[in-house]
Amino acid sequence: MLREAMTTDHESLETRVSRILGDTVVRARTLAGGKICEVVRIEFRHHPPVVAKHATPSGDLSLEANMLRHLRDVSDLPVPEVLHYADDLLVLEAVRGEHIGPEAARHCAELIAALHGITNASFGFGGLTLNGRVMLESPWSDSWIPFFREHRLRFAMRRAVEHEQLPEQYHDDLHRILDGLGDLLVEPSQPALLHGDLWNANVLAEGGRVTAFLDPSACYGDPELDIAYVDAFGAFGPEFLQRYQELRPLPMEFWLLRRHVYALYPLLMHVYYFGARFLPHLERTITTVRRQM
Repeated sequence: MLREAMTTDHESLETRVSRILGDTVVRARTLAGGKICEVVRIEFRHHPPVVAKHATPSGDLSLEANMLRHLRDVSDLPVPEVLHYADDLLVLEAVRGEHIGPEAARHCAELIAALHGITNASFGFGGLTLNGRVMLESPWSDSWIPFFREHRLRFAMRRAVEHEQLPEQYHDDLHRILDGLGDLLVEPSQPALLHGDLWNANVLAEGGRVTAFLDPSACYGDPELDIAYVDAFGAFGPEFLQRYQELRPLPMEFWLLRRHVYALYPLLMHVYYFGARFLPHLERTITTVRRQM
């Protein structure tokens, strides 16, 4: 697998992938959910089908390739194989399955619980990662709470403010939460590997079994962040949380407080990406946290 420099001509996506893989395209269709970049499933005369992602010039899909390869190398989490990558292009094996439903939720929980059992000496990821199209600084760090404060929560707030998506009425409360984060969270005993962007559209399943996790925002951190994301958006249904709790029990303090603190990060990113429709959810979560400070 070679890294390709970003193309500068007007070659179509299908033609480019056909040239890279050395086979003739027989069918191509755009996939739903490609709000961050163009996503196309391509079938060939001989080569197995692939999914090609094409980013804008500001994107860097090589970062996604790096995260997928890391997950594949160190864990049993099913992720698509990276066949080719460049800054603006990612070619993945096409994996069977549809967006996950309740019947595969328990298997999903088992896979995520196993992922959270993979540990590391430091928090972070040792460089840049992605959330959607946004690059995240993820340096190696000795402590989780400062990492989460600066490189996730404060970053997400700043991003939403700079793009005029976060009204000023929320700023003071969020700054107080940022300042008090050391009293709201606890340092994990060790860094655990996280998927980082867990919701229904990023998990494929077939016949009650998960076939692939997509679009990671991976780092080593607190597993509670992944579970708070699932809980905040109701992903996978109660079967997921029940099974995860059986395998890796979370303390009552998580359910009473910390899940709401951690949910602020994905909520702020959703406010940045999608605007005002996520502000009521953000406001409720801020209120819940502030009442317990």
